[in-house]
Amino acid sequence: MCDDLAFRPATPDDLTALWSIRNRAARIQCAGHYPPDALDTWLAAAPSDGFRHLLRQGHAIVAERDRSIVGYAVVDVGERELEALFVAPDHFRRGHGSKLLARAEELARQEGIDILTLSAALNAIDFYLAHGYELLAIDDYAHRSGVRLKRGVMRKSLKLPR
Repeated sequence: MCDDLAFRPATPDDLTALWSIRNRAARIQCAGHYPPDALDTWLAAAPSDGFRHLLRQGHAIVAERDRSIVGYAVVDVGERELEALFVAPDHFRRGHGSKLLARAEELARQEGIDILTLSAALNAIDFYLAHGYELLAIDDYAHRSGVRLKRGVMRKSLKLPR
């Protein structure tokens, strides 16, 4: 259940809060799916210039409750990809991720994206499967932090039924 959530476009001023949510959420949810040293290296990476650019473009959505950011989603329109979706740990399992995903998919549709792709952390694959995404592969990729991580390569058709 999503209670009293408000949504708005993210701005560059939100960067610190968003990155904090990412790191706290990933530290909890990815534990047990990745070696601790790999997780530490991945989460120590600063936000990329590309991530900052997506915030400036207005392709990120923030979910707030009582004027506090509780989660966010970012769509890379050029790559036709869901770049990120994270919910603060104290707001896990309340439906916020599902609501953010729906908002991100609507943003993608408005930008003319018919098929949205994403790279899911191993712990998030079931979440995306439950929301109609197809798992294409599980592969090993080199993150810009220098660590190699397994991920689920996924996609979903956003075409609305006629």
